[in-house]
Amino acid sequence: MKTKLISIFVFFTIAAVSVYFYQSYIAEYSNNVETAMALGTAGLAALLFFTAVFIPKRILVAKGIAFTLFLAVALVCIVFWLVRPYQIIYTEIPERMAILDEHLQEEYPEREWEIEKNTSAEDPVFLLLVTFEDEPEYEYRYLMDEETAEGESPVESSGRQPSE
Repeated sequence: MKTKLISIFVFFTIAAVSVYFYQSYIAEYSNNVETAMALGTAGLAALLFFTAVFIPKRILVAKGIAFTLFLAVALVCIVFWLVRPYQIIYTEIPERMAILDEHLQEEYPEREWEIEKNTSAEDPVFLLLVTFEDEPEYEYRYLMDEETAEGESPVESSGRQPSE
């Protein structure tokens, strides 16, 4: 019984830290579907964990299967919903902002600009917004996808639109 309580305490501690991490660093850049899928995956992991904890020892094979499935789902959940988005948001986007900044320096050496991350959940995460100092009422949208970041396609604006 003591082992079960310790296991449950550790599980809830890890779950609370994961939720805090997701809400603090990732949720701002996720849309509602991604957040719902992350919660659904975490719920499945919790269900498998409690199944593994509360299956009687006499059914050791079922307990082992449930625990193995829990570990697999938990690993996928952590990598796909925590590590991957964090790496994209805090590593890849700044790299792509630097690529765009270099491009703008070559194209418009006499102008000043500000590059911002896109915060709209409906648009792609690699959509960057550029506002030139001499045109503050407009923003230019640049989709810095994988091909553009690797130099396989040119850096191009999808046009200007009024700033929001």
